[in-house]
Amino acid sequence: MPDAIKAALSTALELATANSNTEVPVELQYMPPGTHRINASRNGKPVTLDIKVNASTAETLNGFLQAQMTKATEGNDDRPFFDFNHEDREAAAWPTEFYWAGDDPITGGVRAKIEWSGAGETAVKEKTFRRFSPTFIPDEAGHVIGSETNMGGLVNRAAFKTIQPLFAKGENPGKPSSSSATSGLKSQPSSLQHMIKAKLHSLKIIDSVEASDESAAQAIDAKFTQLTTRIAELETEQAEAVKARAAAHVEAAVTAGRIAPNADTKTFWQESLIRDEPAALKALEALPINPVLAKVTDGDDPKNGLLDKMSLQQKKLAEVQAAHPGADFQTIFAKAQTEAPDIFR
Repeated sequence: MPDAIKAALSTALELATANSNTEVPVELQYMPPGTHRINASRNGKPVTLDIKVNASTAETLNGFLQAQMTKATEGNDDRPFFDFNHEDREAAAWPTEFYWAGDDPITGGVRAKIEWSGAGETAVKEKTFRRFSPTFIPDEAGHVIGSETNMGGLVNRAAFKTIQPLFAKGENPGKPSSSSATSGLKSQPSSLQHMIKAKLHSLKIIDSVEASDESAAQAIDAKFTQLTTRIAELETEQAEAVKARAAAHVEAAVTAGRIAPNADTKTFWQESLIRDEPAALKALEALPINPVLAKVTDGDDPKNGLLDKMSLQQKKLAEVQAAHPGADFQTIFAKAQTEAPDIFR
């Protein structure tokens, strides 16, 4: 197998608590995405390589890490670790998982979840080191095919020039949050974070632009819940208002003598108005007003045959509607008039 390559790179770790110097990140960018020409070292000698970093790189490194951790648990090998300056001495951190985070040059690439040692935590808090250097084994085509027990270290000189330092200028370390909203804020550049928080403050969602990512995420979740509840209330109010208007239109049509006052007729027109108010109202208002019908109530004897006629109209409309359930009211009414013109005169 080819000898291991040691190549410095760094990552911007934007942390959850803006004004705290007590915590360190729980992950870092191990390798940036894409193809990179780097000046590195192999067996102490300088080399220039084109390294290809993609999702398969993360899969390969994580497979190596998990296999080594299993061997360490069984007592057959040492646990993989990160050191300082590739000196292969004190541990700065222990990686627990590698994963692919996408193609963003700052937040993406191969990322490592880590557990810091006391020395490593102190070095990061005090910004003794600003960059990270991975140790990996590439093939001739520039694909990463493995690593070694010492999988990298904290350094101050980067070979991957597109990567940001461990703590970008103006950043303050803090503790990352596990919530989805906080993670979304944490993954943004600090200037964009400030813009987002300023907008949230202007909308009165957070109390201060200095709010932590975690408190901002909680405020966003609370506002979302509040808005969701209010939307449901408004939808209910709107549905009730539509029903009330439909009932009022039907009663007005009964009073005017446009339709018979029996329950079936009123139900038909009310449901039609709820389903398509503009079309049903237009059809309802187009019905002729009959002064005699206007005096008829639900218990009256339809001596003049008007209620019989209205009942026939209702039955025909219901028949057409059943045959064409997807049609709007205007189409149903027109078809009923065409099929039974005598009862609609």
